[in-house]
Amino acid sequence: LQLPHYSLHSFAVPELDNIDWLYYLDIDMMLGAPFIDFVKELHDKYNIDNGSDATPSLHMFQDPHGSKFKVNSGFIIINRHTSNRCLKAWRDEIDEHPDFKFDQLTLNEIKRDEEKHNCKLVGMHRDKYVTFPAGDGALEKMIRDKDYSPLIHIFNSCFAKRMDPKLMYRFVCYVLELSKEERQEHKFGKAVIVANKKKWSAANNTAQE
Repeated sequence: LQLPHYSLHSFAVPELDNIDWLYYLDIDMMLGAPFIDFVKELHDKYNIDNGSDATPSLHMFQDPHGSKFKVNSGFIIINRHTSNRCLKAWRDEIDEHPDFKFDQLTLNEIKRDEEKHNCKLVGMHRDKYVTFPAGDGALEKMIRDKDYSPLIHIFNSCFAKRMDPKLMYRFVCYVLELSKEERQEHKFGKAVIVANKKKWSAANNTAQE
């Protein structure tokens, strides 16, 4: 990992002074259910403190590759008042390990010694909350069952490249409950699979559902 230095300016925006929590989602993360209900349930289940005296922490879901990665950074619950310590520790680990290919490996370093980093990484159980569809079969099953988890993480860098663009187009339409008019406008999804950009555009033009 080699990232340019940057600042999380949202922590210093006066208009956000009354906001305690930020919710980060990767660009390849989709919502399959109402977000507010889902977040409230997580706060209740994990007793996430709503005040400014919360222990410095980041809440993430356990990674599907649990033997290699402890947590997955596709969805993060961040406290504006205290989590900056964790974000700085994460940044420091990234700088210390430019040879690491995945950011989850740097999170492993924090998890290994949370006391040293003065940060707690909470690995929330995936349960019904997030799915990681790994291929066309997973998408077809969700469409058939009309069963969508609150978060659907389609890895752009991995699984998405192997999925059929037409099927993914249908999946997006079903999950987002797009009307016929919205589908015909073709104003979404064209950059989901960068490697198959031409196929994706063709799928947008030919898919009927």
